[in-house]
Amino acid sequence: MSPWSMLCLVSLFVCTGCAAAYTPPPLTMQHSAHPEAPAAPALPQSKTLAYGPADIPTPQPASFMAQRDTPYGGHGVQPSTHVGEGKVIAVVPSSSQIVVDHKEIAGFMDAMTMGYRIEPPSLLEGVKAGDAVRFTIDPQQKAIVKIEPMMAQRDTPHGGHGAPQVAQQRQQTVVGEGKVIAVVPSSSQIVVDHKEIPGFMEAMTMGYRVAPASLLGGVKAGDTVRFTIDPQQKAIVKIEKMKQ
Repeated sequence: MSPWSMLCLVSLFVCTGCAAAYTPPPLTMQHSAHPEAPAAPALPQSKTLAYGPADIPTPQPASFMAQRDTPYGGHGVQPSTHVGEGKVIAVVPSSSQIVVDHKEIAGFMDAMTMGYRIEPPSLLEGVKAGDAVRFTIDPQQKAIVKIEPMMAQRDTPHGGHGAPQVAQQRQQTVVGEGKVIAVVPSSSQIVVDHKEIPGFMEAMTMGYRVAPASLLGGVKAGDTVRFTIDPQQKAIVKIEKMKQ
């Protein structure tokens, strides 16, 4: 036998002996390859990477996003209600309304004489013209939802100072038509439930100052009238009765 053959035979013997001598350790229950190993825990969802529709985080609800938009009046989150104080000019049970000459309602309404719907109508029970009241307005219902009597009455009327003055620069006077809800000689005011006055005021129940006060002579609640407003004076300067 040649030396080369002898060397190959020895090498084969050595390798066979090494292979037979090594035995790998048995798999434990904790090893992932073991058939009875416990399932691996689920990885937490990535908050920065999205691999598919199922991985995309759920967006914030619309109600949450709405709170971050510019709210009513532009002062933080829109309040659910607004509270005002004023003097009752007239109570109109037939339309579930109350007409109030009120102070400024911060972030909601200027000082003015305005008609508001009441919800529920039972809130009108016991309320009468001349009462000083504190009231709560729900902007969602567009109505007064709470009325509380106050001890002191207000003396100084506002006469509709918050009324829009859109047409002041375009025309000298505007004409409206409506039904008289109340006449208040003590403050030279008339409360009218009027139709829309194009370019000046939408249809509403509003209190207006009358100048001169003598125009109120012969005018009473229930009358249908045509009236002329001078935006510069912020007052009604002419009243005409209309046929019923």
